[in-house]
Amino acid sequence: MDRAGRLRVVRTMGNQRRIPESEVHRLMGEREQRLPILYARVSSHGQKEDLERQKERLQRAFPGAEIHTDIRSGLQFDRPGFLAVLKAVQERRVSRVVVAYEDRLARFGVDLLRQVFAAYGTTLEVLDPKPKETPEPELANDLIAIITSFSARLYGLRSHLCFFRPISHRSPASPQLLLPAPHSLIRACCAR
Repeated sequence: MDRAGRLRVVRTMGNQRRIPESEVHRLMGEREQRLPILYARVSSHGQKEDLERQKERLQRAFPGAEIHTDIRSGLQFDRPGFLAVLKAVQERRVSRVVVAYEDRLARFGVDLLRQVFAAYGTTLEVLDPKPKETPEPELANDLIAIITSFSARLYGLRSHLCFFRPISHRSPASPQLLLPAPHSLIRACCAR
């Protein structure tokens, strides 16, 4: 059948035939129901208005499509909405993942995500693609994003650690220490 052109197969290096799943569905007369999925993200709760604008724009372009959102850093990949999109792609329920801007999906590794999506027959569509940069500005922007993310984490860690400052370093009006913490780390982070 494959020599006559009625069956599309892929031959391995060992000359074995592999029949793609899409070909099986075609032969069985099934139509694959794969829909687009929308994804929007902002880094902080202070940017909720931007998140709403992204959602509106995506829903105008693809009315009725499933949408997932996150309010987390693009450097973290454990975002619930992002993981739901990945799961849908892996289950082959998605024809394309649509984002307003490329960096909303992830700050780094978007090219890798494109390849992962392609392995599952899914494409990445960016409504507002940025113009291609030369390597120098792109590298500078990547470094700024990394520094911004890590400085935000450091400040968050510092404020968290200062809450657990040892009793000897607290004012008399502050509550008792609930959890002990290493004194050297706290002194380094909370020195005034």
